[in-house]
Amino acid sequence: MKTKQLLLGAIMLFTFICSAQTTITVDNSLGSNAQYSDLQSAISAASNGDIIYVQPSEINYGNVTVDKQLKIIGFGHSDPDKETMVSDFILGANASNVTISGFHVTDDIYTNSSTIITNLNIENNIIDSVLSFDSAGGADNIIIRGNIIYQIGYGSTSATRDNYTNTIISNNIITYYIGLKNHQSISIKNNVFLSPNGNYPVYNAGNTTGSITLQNNILYYNSSSTLNPDADGVIFENCLTYNIGSGSVTALNGTNNLNNQNPNFVSATDDVFNPDTDDYHLQGGSPAIGTGVGGIDIGIYDGSGFTFNNFGYTNGIPTVKITNITDRVAPGATLSVTISTNAN
Repeated sequence: MKTKQLLLGAIMLFTFICSAQTTITVDNSLGSNAQYSDLQSAISAASNGDIIYVQPSEINYGNVTVDKQLKIIGFGHSDPDKETMVSDFILGANASNVTISGFHVTDDIYTNSSTIITNLNIENNIIDSVLSFDSAGGADNIIIRGNIIYQIGYGSTSATRDNYTNTIISNNIITYYIGLKNHQSISIKNNVFLSPNGNYPVYNAGNTTGSITLQNNILYYNSSSTLNPDADGVIFENCLTYNIGSGSVTALNGTNNLNNQNPNFVSATDDVFNPDTDDYHLQGGSPAIGTGVGGIDIGIYDGSGFTFNNFGYTNGIPTVKITNITDRVAPGATLSVTISTNAN
């Protein structure tokens, strides 16, 4: 029987929040009793500071414009039965102080404002295409963590591209590359680059003015070629490379790197992310244990307060899963239900 799942509204967890903050539920599944079936309508009705919980569904919620200070929380992105899907998140001029977590974004997240938006948290999502800040205003003070992302930025010097600053990119799986130009205020640390661009996993379009230093990242390839991750204006510090294919990896430009050494993941049979089987924790004896900057582990599990989750469940918000239920019950008989919970 197909597993049934629920995203708790988490109201019990947030009863202490001031009365000015409202919790709004959205579900576009047939027969749901959520407050809204359309996510854009829920956003339009919300006020700054509100929390919107978006239930999992087989129906994509479509393109969504966010132009308020909101926390928008989905169920997750890779649960084997249900996920919360959005095509695009478009961040407008008033989208400062926005959190987007727990979504499968089937296209892009991007900005379209001529003014700077600030304080963005992009966490626990799969983004199939690009997370970009391609507007004259751009974005400042950004946390990007716990995601599986194809591409961040383009690595362009254009006045209307890659306008993001004071950004921390950590604890993510990157499957193509990161492009940037404001290297002075961007930190890239403790990520796994999973079969990224063979020529450059990170491209610094501002390399004529200085370099960016990547720390504690793992670059994991599957290729018969000799790969060279080095690019102008990119320095690696305490990073690890490995090619599970027949090819090799050129030694990284920088210091204290582990070149072409097996990180000994608990479970990763290839270079394609599989949430059901992959486990990027490090086995005992891994060369990546304790060899990062500051003596922490290299890779996405760095011992910090944030924990990467394969399924995109939002940290601190419980999920409930009905794993078994009696298919047919006679009148007066006992209904048998098995429930598991995860507080993340």
